[in-house]
Amino acid sequence: MVEMLLAQRMNGRSPAEQADSELVRRVTSFLNSRSMPGLRRLSIEAHHGTVTLSGRVRSFYEKQVATHSCRRVAGVRQLVDKVDVQY
Repeated sequence: MVEMLLAQRMNGRSPAEQADSELVRRVTSFLNSRSMPGLRRLSIEAHHGTVTLSGRVRSFYEKQVATHSCRRVAGVRQLVDKVDVQY
């Protein structure tokens, strides 16, 4: 346990920052696995389990898929939806 904490400190990132980075990676991976290329262009940020999804998609359906997909990822406690639909 001590070795793990030392390794994390040596990376210069706190455990919370590492958890946020891992959450962003998982959400990004899950969105990229969907069959909608527009979802790959969305921006994803995380802070203590709150994920912010932003960017533009081409339809309301894509927006729904993006937000629903994010909520399914383990570790997402709250979702802030800043996705705009470009008509």
